[in-house]
Order: sequence, then C-alpha cells, then structure tokens
Amino acid sequence: MTEKKEKVGVQDIAQMLNISASTVSRALNDHPRISKETKDKVWKVARRLGYFNNQVVRPEVEQTEVILLVVPKLDFSFNREVIAGVRDFFSKLGYYVFVMDSLQGEEMIKSFFKEYKKYNISGIVHVLCNKNITAEYYNTLKKDLFPVVTVFEPDDSTAGVSAVLPDLFQGIFDSMKYLKSINAGKIALLLENKEKPEDSQLVSSFYSVCESLEIDQTPDIFYLNDEVEKVGYVLEALVRNGMPDVLFVKNVVIAVEVENEARRLGISIPGDVMLITIDTFTGTKRLAGNMSLLKLPAYEMGQKAADLLMYQIENPGADKKTSVVPVKFILKGSAMRIG
Repeated sequence: MTEKKEKVGVQDIAQMLNISASTVSRALNDHPRISKETKDKVWKVARRLGYFNNQVVRPEVEQTEVILLVVPKLDFSFNREVIAGVRDFFSKLGYYVFVMDSLQGEEMIKSFFKEYKKYNISGIVHVLCNKNITAEYYNTLKKDLFPVVTVFEPDDSTAGVSAVLPDLFQGIFDSMKYLKSINAGKIALLLENKEKPEDSQLVSSFYSVCESLEIDQTPDIFYLNDEVEKVGYVLEALVRNGMPDVLFVKNVVIAVEVENEARRLGISIPGDVMLITIDTFTGTKRLAGNMSLLKLPAYEMGQKAADLLMYQIENPGADKKTSVVPVKFILKGSAMRIG
C-alpha cells in the first residue's frame, strides 16, 4: 500500500502542473484574473493529491515571485526603456524582476533556457539581440508550457513563442508619405548591424512601404557593424557618390555623430540632406533636439510583453500571441524644407 503524504501543499500542486505557487494559490482562492480552465486544472490535481478546502491555501513560507528579463547591452536606451516597462508592470503585482545580459553568449543563454527550473522563476521576457534565434532556444520551455515572450520575433517561424513587435510599417509609411509629398528623392538608411532583429525589420518595412506607395527607388543601406566611428567614412562616400535627399539613422547617438561629421564636411541639415533618426526618444530626449524621429515604443513594448507574460502565467498552455505596438513619426526641423 502506498503511504499517503501527511500534508499536501500549494507547492505540490504547482509542481504537478508546472505553474507557479502563487498562481495555484490564486486559483484556489477564486482570483478573478485566473481563468476558469486553470482553476479547474488546479482543483482537479488538488483533489487527486488529497488537498482539502480547510487547509491553508498559501505556502507556509512566503515565496518571492521572480520574472527574468533577458536583454542585450544594458546601456542601450531601447533596452533600458523595455526594462522600465516590464518592471513597472510587475512591481504592481508584487513580482521581482531580475535582468540578465544575453551578450554573455548565445550558447550560455540556450543552456540557461534548458535548465531554467533550477532558478525558481515564473516567466521569461527575452529581448532578442540576434534575429537568427532558432526554435532550439525555446524547445524545453515550449515542452514544459513555461511562460516566455520575446521582444522582436525570432527569424525561425517555428519558434512558436509569443512576441511583441513595433509597427514599423505604419511609422515608416507616415514618414515616407510626408517625404513623397515634398518630392524628396533618393533615400539612404544608416543602420547598426544587419543581424539585429530591429534593423532587419526596418529594412523589410522600408521595402514594403516603397512598394505600397509605388516608390520606384528603394533605399541605399549602410551598416556600421556597431562602430560609430565609421560614420565619417559613410558620409564621405555619400559625398563622392551623390548625397541622398533623406538619411534615416538608427539611434540618436549615431544621428548626433552624423550631425558632427556633416558639419565637418560642410553638409547642411536639412538643406543638403534631411535627417530622421530612429530611437525611443524617451531615454534620449536631451540629445534629440531638433531631430525628426521614428519613435520606437520601447516602454510600451515592455509593458505589452509583461502583459502577455502575465496572461501565460495565469493561463498555462494558452495559445501564443503576437502583439504589435504603434510607431509614431515625429516631424521636426531636421526634415523640414521651406519652399
């Protein structure tokens, strides 16, 4: 005869269902944010294990609920804004957010995802640093129905995890529609690195917008490969080969360097070339000055990622979702021409 466990606790039920103890506790207490499906699953296991209503529903030792936020390069304004959005969301719910730098190495992060159970975390938000993330990264998480949301989307369509994306198409469409209205001609993009998911999405969105607006000439694309000091060489090459009418520049720091190098080369902004930067703005407002902007909604993306993750925590096995957050075009002096 099998010996019955003397006392069944919330943690036992959580382990059986592979969900957090707090989710089990809320389900047993009929919390309104827990789905009926999850409540039914929790009570089914609770009854099978011999858990009764008159038992204490909270764990005897109160546990801290932890969310892991995996981001590349903590010093990027975009990543700082995402972190703020995730933290603000979860702090109101009593969760603690740990931040992990993914640039420690792809293999290390992949290994961490395989062994996540050691760390007693409730869910993961993963800000991608490389668009070529494959399904292999998330295999263990998906198998265990563990909550995970990516900011930007893995290139591998089989990755099968929830994702939050900026609506770059709409923001670029608004900016290009304006440029078309003033008869702007040649356009160039100055980006950081073609392996970055946001840079890859920017390029594909520009191509789609050009097709939608029936613009025959697609943008010339230059990559700095994360080396800001190359800005001068790019501008010198543009001078030799013919300056574009408009230069879209990834992030305000690079745009400021473009202004400095343009001044050195005697290039007038916006007289010789109109300048539009692509950044979060919130974290770089002091630098942005008079620059026109495609505003990446980093804080809002962090909030949306947290909301999607919370939904998964409270509804284990729920269908994965992709959420798109609007990108705004803010027109200022650097892209205005009179007459």
